[in-house]
Amino acid sequence: MDDRRGLDLNEVAIEALSDSENLEKGGLSGSNARMTSSGDVRKEADGSKHASGSNTNVSADTKAETGQTLSSDDSEGGDDDDDEEVQSTPCSQTNIQTPYPGMMFESWDEAKLHYNRYAHQVGFSIKCSTSKNSTIDGQKDKQLFVCNKSGKNEDINQLDVPPVRQRNRSITKKTECKARMRVRRKGKKWHVTYFIEEHNHKLIKKFSLKKYLRSHKGIPKEEKDFVRLLRKVSLSAGRIMRIMVEVYGGLGNVPYDSKDVSNLMSKIDNEHSHKDMSLLLAHFARIKKDDPDFYFNLHTDLADKVDRIFWVDGAAIAAYKNYSDCLSFDTTYMTNMYGMPFAPFVGINRYGQTIQLGCGFLRNENVESFVWLFEEFLEAMGGVQPQNIITDQDAAMRTAILEKFPDCCHRNCRWHIMQNAQPVLGNFMSKHEDLRNELNEIIDYSMSVEEFEGRWADMIAKHNVADNTDLSDLYRIRRTFVPAYFMDRFFPFLQTTARSEGFNAVLKRYIDPHNSLHNFFEQYLKLQEKIDVSEDSVEFKDEDKTVRVWGDFPLEEQALNVYTRPIYLRFHAEIRKVTSYNVQQLDAEKFDVVPIKPSVFGYGRKRYRVDANFATETYSCECCKFSRDGLLWRVPQETIVVEKMDLPQVPADRKMNNKERQLLRYGTLCNDFTSVAKIACTSEKATAVADKYIAALEKELKAMKASDSGDPGQGSSSRFDHVEDPVYTTTKGCPGEKRKKSGLHLKSSKSVKCTVCGSIHHTAATCPSKLTPGPEQKEIDFFRDMV
Repeated sequence: MDDRRGLDLNEVAIEALSDSENLEKGGLSGSNARMTSSGDVRKEADGSKHASGSNTNVSADTKAETGQTLSSDDSEGGDDDDDEEVQSTPCSQTNIQTPYPGMMFESWDEAKLHYNRYAHQVGFSIKCSTSKNSTIDGQKDKQLFVCNKSGKNEDINQLDVPPVRQRNRSITKKTECKARMRVRRKGKKWHVTYFIEEHNHKLIKKFSLKKYLRSHKGIPKEEKDFVRLLRKVSLSAGRIMRIMVEVYGGLGNVPYDSKDVSNLMSKIDNEHSHKDMSLLLAHFARIKKDDPDFYFNLHTDLADKVDRIFWVDGAAIAAYKNYSDCLSFDTTYMTNMYGMPFAPFVGINRYGQTIQLGCGFLRNENVESFVWLFEEFLEAMGGVQPQNIITDQDAAMRTAILEKFPDCCHRNCRWHIMQNAQPVLGNFMSKHEDLRNELNEIIDYSMSVEEFEGRWADMIAKHNVADNTDLSDLYRIRRTFVPAYFMDRFFPFLQTTARSEGFNAVLKRYIDPHNSLHNFFEQYLKLQEKIDVSEDSVEFKDEDKTVRVWGDFPLEEQALNVYTRPIYLRFHAEIRKVTSYNVQQLDAEKFDVVPIKPSVFGYGRKRYRVDANFATETYSCECCKFSRDGLLWRVPQETIVVEKMDLPQVPADRKMNNKERQLLRYGTLCNDFTSVAKIACTSEKATAVADKYIAALEKELKAMKASDSGDPGQGSSSRFDHVEDPVYTTTKGCPGEKRKKSGLHLKSSKSVKCTVCGSIHHTAATCPSKLTPGPEQKEIDFFRDMV
């Protein structure tokens, strides 16, 4: 709003606007302009006149008053020719004052912003044209803003040299429009020295179309910061746009599209280009300060490119002491722009929850890489090998496990093996349904190695399939996946790498697979926090809640006191199946458990042998349910480490670590500052004193932090100074889904019908009805022989 210095008291007073409204309406500083009550003519102090804002939406056919002529000093010449369009988005489009000679602004940016807001209101786009720098201070002191349709398009047919081939993109249709505004620096302010309002082309009147004008199509700074925030939680450009649609109240109101958001996200990612490892190592060093037990290491190739990384935090190292009995390890999911497979070590805690026990990234999935990774894992875990481990069917992984974990029981994922067998055996099994059912029955319900071997041999002889090489291949690897070979090993509710797969599925919600390793680590910390909170929730329910027992069994009452709540619920489901069986005593200490119905869910039609020892009061069933699925598995309460306390409780025989000391100091300082704040808020004078010393304290602390030259922990060693980012892997197209469907059994593939008789039991080549093949069949056979 114009300053009213020398306001005529005879004129009708205009209601003053607030400072915030002044800023929103262009941030106009005091000027010599005066406005009459009718608003028709502004009279300047120098006696010149200028047309009012009544011509704001002037059309191409309207002759607008131009104010004053262009002097020789204000000619269009200049030192710099910056013919770029403005990329600012207006934040308010109401009552934008039409520029006029003599109008003043606090800065060059303010002048540009006001003209762009005015252009949005009228319906055109602006761009910066010529400018001139001062010969005194070298700073810009003159700028011309023009309509983006100024000038004229080149006629490529008139060029002496053929134009360079470019992408087929549209260009702005220029009409030599003369609409423009020139501003000049005078002192600390910028004055409008020249303004032409008239356009020689149609203006955009429809509000929903104005956002496509280039100078009005952009993301405001505040929203760019918001996009950065959303980028940290791996939201896609499409999802971010849906959020902004809700903020703006409709898609037509958003002054940009998902492509603009996508470009901004790419720009954000490129800011850290070639800095990934330095950022990651710096983050590791900060974590190491708070968590002295945090362990990491990396390996580089001959070109100093990182090709292997491993890290594990102190909490996971502490948890491994209790949960080293079963690990799931899988490398099928890639979560970074380098195409390096993610290799998590996944365990199971006493609540049956998946926990993270270390993370790795490998460039190559070969024996050497896995050996290095397992060595680092052992180094972090104090040399303690896992008791049992389940992985996918990978030869390099198996070789490395045999070398580094020789005392560990290694089992392959049954899902992978069955999926690999499905393409070669599925079609054959579709023609031998009885064989397929018997095969799955033998794998599922053989309770011992001897039983499995005997039933397999009987099946092969019964169905006369001894010459089937695919079945022979499946039998050859039986010791790696058939449950009968792992009956006495602890694999709680596991036959597959489902724990790792489930963890990878959660990762997809947190991590964009095209991001850097540093971004992955940031998201990993958030996921780890989610796991910790989930564990706290279950722990609270375990201590605060209880469940009703199903029957009056003393065993159930005892289990309720021994098990954690989630494990008890599994036990509860098993004990209910007692009613599905009858017991037959064979001799003094042997019993048969026989199903009442033809089949029991999860156990099939099989009867089970139970051996009793009344002297020791122990019972042993051939199903090995307790030892295999861990229903007797529990961790003594006193061995669980108390974590995540606001003020850490440290046993008397142990010193506090850095993180615990930091939490303690934080709590003490908060209490002290609260006491000071209660006194400081009693008066304005007291608050001013507090503000003064808070500002000085903050400045001193920041300077201290900046000059802190202490050891940042592991990772500051010069041995990592030479490392470079991993090799970037460029992929084309969307990778195919590796797992189309789930299942542990061989399925009947789609039957292939005989082209001669239509039977599904044979093909045309073996059809008994093919006695005298017709001409079409002869042609088919001919081409088959050629192939």
